[in-house]
Amino acid sequence: MAKLMVIDDESSICSLLCKVFEPEGYEVVTEIDPVKALERFKKEKPDCLLLDIKMPKVDGIEILSAVKEIDASIAVIMITGYGNLENAMESMKLGAYDYITKPFDLDFIKMVVKRSLGNKQ
Repeated sequence: MAKLMVIDDESSICSLLCKVFEPEGYEVVTEIDPVKALERFKKEKPDCLLLDIKMPKVDGIEILSAVKEIDASIAVIMITGYGNLENAMESMKLGAYDYITKPFDLDFIKMVVKRSLGNKQ
């Protein structure tokens, strides 16, 4: 089954996404420290990344750019509580698969992840 990685400075979001995706058969790893996120990403080698945009020290756009340099084929789904058109456009330009605003519908995020993985499941 596919491995998901969640990078979000809100531990409650990380916990929620684990509870949503683990029963679906996904392996889920989380990271709340955006500074450690890239090293963790390299180590874990996930199939899909759920990435918050607004985080302290390093924002999700910077992480997205770095992740795409490491693995251009990874599906990255941006999640944010501060949805705006500029962030969405920048994310998509950098290769994000999709852009979802908080609070998100759990069935919708499951569908987006499943679709992003295609036949990797």
